Amino acid sequence: MRTKFGLILMICAFLVISACGNNPTSSDSAKQDESVNAVGETVKDEPSKEATTEPAKEEPKEEPKEEPKEASNKPGEKFTLGDWEVVLDSFEFDQKVSADMFSSSADEGNKFLILNYTVTNNGKEAKDFTSIIGGVSMKAIFKEEYEYNYTVTMIDGDLGTGSIKPLATKSGFVVIEVPDGVADSKESLVIKLEDQDKAQITLR
Repeated sequence: MRTKFGLILMICAFLVISACGNNPTSSDSAKQDESVNAVGETVKDEPSKEATTEPAKEEPKEEPKEEPKEASNKPGEKFTLGDWEVVLDSFEFDQKVSADMFSSSADEGNKFLILNYTVTNNGKEAKDFTSIIGGVSMKAIFKEEYEYNYTVTMIDGDLGTGSIKPLATKSGFVVIEVPDGVADSKESLVIKLEDQDKAQITLR
Protein backbone atom coordinates (compact mmCIF):
# COMPACT_ATOMS: atom_id res chain seq x y z
CA MET A 1 0.00 0.00 0.00
CA ARG A 2 2.82 2.33 0.87
CA THR A 3 4.42 1.57 -2.51
CA LYS A 4 1.26 2.51 -4.45
CA PHE A 5 0.93 5.75 -2.48
CA GLY A 6 4.55 6.73 -3.23
CA LEU A 7 4.03 5.93 -6.92
CA ILE A 8 0.97 8.20 -7.06
CA LEU A 9 2.94 11.04 -5.44
CA MET A 10 5.74 10.66 -7.98
CA ILE A 11 3.26 10.78 -10.89
CA CYS A 12 1.63 13.95 -9.47
CA ALA A 13 5.01 15.59 -8.97
CA PHE A 14 6.01 14.73 -12.54
CA LEU A 15 2.83 16.24 -13.96
CA VAL A 16 3.31 19.46 -11.97
CA ILE A 17 6.94 19.82 -13.11
CA SER A 18 6.12 19.14 -16.76
CA ALA A 19 3.22 21.63 -16.68
CA CYS A 20 5.47 24.34 -15.24
CA GLY A 21 8.15 23.61 -17.79
CA ASN A 22 5.77 24.24 -20.75
CA ASN A 23 4.76 27.78 -19.62
CA PRO A 24 7.14 30.36 -21.15
CA THR A 25 8.51 32.77 -18.59
CA SER A 26 8.91 36.47 -19.16
CA SER A 27 12.63 35.95 -19.69
CA ASP A 28 11.90 33.34 -22.38
CA SER A 29 9.54 35.67 -24.24
CA ALA A 30 12.16 38.39 -24.05
CA LYS A 31 14.66 36.01 -25.62
CA GLN A 32 12.26 35.22 -28.42
CA ASP A 33 12.23 38.93 -29.34
CA GLU A 34 15.99 38.85 -29.72
CA SER A 35 18.04 37.49 -32.58
CA VAL A 36 21.72 37.14 -33.19
CA ASN A 37 23.27 39.10 -36.00
CA ALA A 38 26.20 38.04 -38.19
CA VAL A 39 28.78 39.43 -35.74
CA GLY A 40 27.31 37.51 -32.85
CA GLU A 41 25.69 40.52 -31.21
CA THR A 42 22.21 40.17 -29.86
CA VAL A 43 19.78 42.43 -31.67
CA LYS A 44 16.29 43.01 -30.41
CA ASP A 45 13.68 42.34 -33.06
CA GLU A 46 11.53 45.36 -33.84
CA PRO A 47 8.09 45.11 -35.30
CA SER A 48 8.22 45.70 -39.05
CA LYS A 49 7.23 49.21 -40.06
CA GLU A 50 4.76 49.51 -42.85
CA ALA A 51 5.99 51.56 -45.77
CA THR A 52 4.59 55.04 -45.47
CA THR A 53 3.72 56.84 -48.68
CA GLU A 54 3.76 60.62 -48.67
CA PRO A 55 0.92 62.27 -50.52
CA ALA A 56 2.03 63.53 -53.93
CA LYS A 57 2.80 67.21 -53.86
CA GLU A 58 0.66 69.25 -56.20
CA GLU A 59 2.63 71.24 -58.73
CA PRO A 60 2.00 74.97 -58.55
CA LYS A 61 -0.53 76.01 -61.15
CA GLU A 62 0.57 78.56 -63.69
CA GLU A 63 -1.36 81.76 -63.39
CA PRO A 64 -2.96 82.94 -66.62
CA LYS A 65 -1.01 85.60 -68.34
CA GLU A 66 -2.49 89.01 -68.00
CA GLU A 67 -3.77 90.72 -71.09
CA PRO A 68 -2.07 94.02 -71.93
CA LYS A 69 -3.71 96.78 -69.92
CA GLU A 70 -5.75 99.23 -71.96
CA ALA A 71 -4.98 102.79 -70.94
CA SER A 72 -7.82 105.27 -71.43
CA ASN A 73 -6.98 108.78 -72.64
CA LYS A 74 -8.60 111.99 -73.83
CA PRO A 75 -7.71 114.16 -76.85
CA GLY A 76 -4.61 116.22 -76.06
CA GLU A 77 -3.18 113.68 -73.57
CA LYS A 78 0.16 112.06 -74.35
CA PHE A 79 0.44 108.29 -73.93
CA THR A 80 2.79 105.44 -74.84
CA LEU A 81 1.83 102.59 -77.17
CA GLY A 82 4.66 100.09 -77.64
CA ASP A 83 7.55 102.10 -79.15
CA TRP A 84 5.26 105.01 -79.96
CA GLU A 85 4.58 108.19 -78.03
CA VAL A 86 1.17 109.38 -79.17
CA VAL A 87 -0.98 112.51 -78.84
CA LEU A 88 -4.36 112.98 -80.53
CA ASP A 89 -4.23 116.73 -81.13
CA SER A 90 -7.78 117.06 -82.49
CA PHE A 91 -10.53 115.30 -84.45
CA GLU A 92 -13.37 116.29 -86.78
CA PHE A 93 -15.98 114.83 -89.14
CA ASP A 94 -15.88 115.86 -92.81
CA GLN A 95 -17.11 114.61 -96.18
CA LYS A 96 -13.59 114.73 -97.58
CA VAL A 97 -9.94 115.05 -96.63
CA SER A 98 -7.48 116.95 -98.78
CA ALA A 99 -3.86 118.04 -99.00
CA ASP A 100 -2.38 120.34 -101.65
CA MET A 101 -4.11 119.42 -104.93
CA PHE A 102 -5.33 115.96 -103.89
CA SER A 103 -8.41 114.99 -101.94
CA SER A 104 -10.41 111.91 -101.02
CA SER A 105 -14.15 111.83 -100.38
CA ALA A 106 -16.22 109.49 -98.22
CA ASP A 107 -18.96 107.41 -99.82
CA GLU A 108 -22.47 108.84 -99.95
CA GLY A 109 -24.17 108.64 -96.57
CA ASN A 110 -20.79 108.51 -94.79
CA LYS A 111 -18.27 110.92 -93.35
CA PHE A 112 -14.60 110.71 -92.54
CA LEU A 113 -13.63 110.83 -88.89
CA ILE A 114 -10.33 112.70 -89.25
CA LEU A 115 -7.91 112.07 -86.37
CA ASN A 116 -4.98 114.51 -86.20
CA TYR A 117 -2.02 112.92 -84.39
CA THR A 118 1.50 113.82 -83.35
CA VAL A 119 3.59 110.65 -82.93
CA THR A 120 7.20 109.92 -81.97
CA ASN A 121 8.97 106.69 -82.88
CA ASN A 122 11.01 105.64 -79.83
CA GLY A 123 12.01 102.34 -81.44
CA LYS A 124 15.43 101.55 -82.94
CA GLU A 125 14.34 101.28 -86.56
CA ALA A 126 12.08 103.15 -88.97
CA LYS A 127 8.49 101.95 -89.20
CA ASP A 128 4.97 103.00 -90.17
CA PHE A 129 2.56 104.29 -87.58
CA THR A 130 -0.36 102.86 -89.56
CA SER A 131 -0.20 101.05 -92.89
CA ILE A 132 -2.12 98.69 -95.14
CA ILE A 133 -0.01 95.82 -93.73
CA GLY A 134 1.34 96.05 -90.17
CA GLY A 135 1.61 99.17 -88.07
CA VAL A 136 -0.68 100.17 -85.25
CA SER A 137 -4.15 98.63 -85.32
CA MET A 138 -6.80 101.33 -84.98
CA LYS A 139 -10.61 101.34 -85.04
CA ALA A 140 -13.55 103.45 -83.90
CA ILE A 141 -16.06 101.80 -81.55
CA PHE A 142 -19.57 103.30 -81.52
CA LYS A 143 -21.85 102.57 -78.53
CA GLU A 144 -19.37 99.86 -77.42
CA GLU A 145 -20.51 97.46 -80.17
CA TYR A 146 -20.13 98.86 -83.70
CA GLU A 147 -16.61 98.81 -85.16
CA TYR A 148 -15.10 100.85 -88.00
CA ASN A 149 -11.52 100.38 -89.27
CA TYR A 150 -9.23 103.09 -90.56
CA THR A 151 -8.68 103.80 -94.26
CA VAL A 152 -5.35 104.68 -95.89
CA THR A 153 -5.96 107.57 -98.32
CA MET A 154 -2.47 107.79 -99.93
CA ILE A 155 -2.64 111.57 -99.50
CA ASP A 156 0.32 113.51 -98.11
CA GLY A 157 -0.06 113.85 -94.37
CA ASP A 158 -1.72 110.43 -93.97
CA LEU A 159 0.30 108.62 -91.27
CA GLY A 160 -0.13 105.38 -93.23
CA THR A 161 1.85 106.60 -96.28
CA GLY A 162 5.41 106.78 -94.97
CA SER A 163 7.69 105.33 -92.31
CA ILE A 164 9.01 107.38 -89.41
CA LYS A 165 12.69 107.22 -88.46
CA PRO A 166 13.85 106.28 -84.94
CA LEU A 167 13.44 109.14 -82.44
CA ALA A 168 11.69 111.24 -85.12
CA THR A 169 8.38 113.03 -84.54
CA LYS A 170 5.70 113.45 -87.18
CA SER A 171 2.29 115.08 -87.31
CA GLY A 172 -0.40 113.78 -89.62
CA PHE A 173 -3.86 112.29 -89.82
CA VAL A 174 -5.65 108.96 -89.87
CA VAL A 175 -9.16 108.68 -91.31
CA ILE A 176 -11.95 106.30 -90.38
CA GLU A 177 -15.07 106.25 -92.54
CA VAL A 178 -18.30 106.08 -90.51
CA PRO A 179 -22.02 106.47 -91.35
CA ASP A 180 -23.60 109.90 -91.01
CA GLY A 181 -25.67 108.55 -88.11
CA VAL A 182 -22.49 107.83 -86.15
CA ALA A 183 -20.98 111.22 -86.97
CA ASP A 184 -24.13 113.12 -85.94
CA SER A 185 -24.91 111.05 -82.82
CA LYS A 186 -24.16 112.07 -79.22
CA GLU A 187 -23.64 108.43 -78.20
CA SER A 188 -20.25 107.14 -77.00
CA LEU A 189 -17.42 106.94 -79.52
CA VAL A 190 -13.92 105.74 -78.66
CA ILE A 191 -10.77 104.98 -80.64
CA LYS A 192 -9.05 101.68 -79.84
CA LEU A 193 -5.35 101.36 -80.62
CA GLU A 194 -3.17 98.27 -80.32
CA ASP A 195 0.51 97.62 -80.93
CA GLN A 196 2.61 95.91 -78.25
CA ASP A 197 0.22 97.56 -75.78
CA LYS A 198 -3.40 98.64 -75.91
CA ALA A 199 -4.87 102.10 -75.46
CA GLN A 200 -8.08 103.93 -76.11
CA ILE A 201 -9.06 107.55 -76.65
CA THR A 202 -12.53 108.69 -75.60
CA LEU A 203 -13.91 111.14 -78.16
CA ARG A 204 -17.36 111.48 -76.56
